[in-house]
Amino acid sequence: MLFERNKIYKRSSLHDQYGGNRQRGISPSAKHDMIFIFDMKNSSFEYTNHWDEKEGLYYYNGEGQIGDQTFTSGNKALLRHIERSKDVYLFEEIGNSMYRFIDQMILIGYDIQFGSDKNHQQREVIVFTFEPIHSVFEGAHNFFEKMKYKTSDELHLIVKQNLQKVSGSSTAIRKQQIRERSAAVYYSILARANNHCEACGSPSPFETEDGAYLELHSLYSHSDQIILLPGLGAAVCPNCHMRLHKGKDRSQYNEQLQHKIIAKLIEEIGRP
Repeated sequence: MLFERNKIYKRSSLHDQYGGNRQRGISPSAKHDMIFIFDMKNSSFEYTNHWDEKEGLYYYNGEGQIGDQTFTSGNKALLRHIERSKDVYLFEEIGNSMYRFIDQMILIGYDIQFGSDKNHQQREVIVFTFEPIHSVFEGAHNFFEKMKYKTSDELHLIVKQNLQKVSGSSTAIRKQQIRERSAAVYYSILARANNHCEACGSPSPFETEDGAYLELHSLYSHSDQIILLPGLGAAVCPNCHMRLHKGKDRSQYNEQLQHKIIAKLIEEIGRP
């Protein structure tokens, strides 16, 4: 992970290094595949950002101070962060432009609620529901046994689930869906690799009790923990995985792998 949990960071330093809007609560970076969300405590009107400690969920208000909030700008970036493989990092303000890093987050849904705007007028408010990525990763393992026996078609149906549902689905269902989907994507990628490293083409280095050993690599994100679309990840041997993260040519090697996966996906689409 790029940032250390509970470590204090100066906001201006974050933007100097990674880009992003220096004033807004939602700050997508144009330089990197990341979105900062800042929990700012000195707002001039009511915000409802809060943790549900029991569920381990974080609720974050969308941006827009006047009138109904819509899925534009930062709100749109958060809504689509999974499909666009943008990592979301949550920082909490502690004062004097200093922020504590809380965790890397993943969107599991949103709701439209009613609240007040800056002028104290009633309006629709987007409330995003996030969960720490490590919690999803840990929970996904509970679905591995179930997913590894499913057919490719069955996995494909699970992968196609819409995770961004408005009111109607409980948080418990949303949490289960994202864990199921993560496990299904993992086995979809392994099936596509067919026991061979998708980077170098070599057979998997050894067999485990569950089959050929390959590691999951995120093609576009800093984190390999959660991949929610098969086209965003690859199954690679340990040697290639280290090269993709630590090699002097890691950027070029990762780009080559991206092209290989895109070619594979195009080939799959063309099959009857």
